[in-house]
Amino acid sequence: MRAFLIDPFQQEVTEVNYSGDFKQIYEFIDAHTFDVARLNAKGDGIYVDDEGLYAEDQRFFQHKFYPSPLAGKGLVLGCDMDTGESASASMTLEQLVDDIEWVMPIRVNGEVVWINA
Repeated sequence: MRAFLIDPFQQEVTEVNYSGDFKQIYEFIDAHTFDVARLNAKGDGIYVDDEGLYAEDQRFFQHKFYPSPLAGKGLVLGCDMDTGESASASMTLEQLVDDIEWVMPIRVNGEVVWINA
């Protein structure tokens, strides 16, 4: 099924083929655990490393429909709302690229502020 890989290290978004085997998610996002950030009512979500904030050398991205930056690589998949099973993402590659910003944290007066990378 059609999925999209968000790579903040290379600052690129590419279309990939997801087999439906959840183990492949780990491979795509280089993680041992994952969580999902839901994006829209159609069921699209971004799978990200659940321990991504602990990585020493990390990169981040922000999706305009999610309230906070996400750490590491992300895999966008859809969801069949009737069965809960993974499905092809409903959005297009072009829509996703338009909705992503590459960001990085800096400290200003002791507080973390996100700026464009």
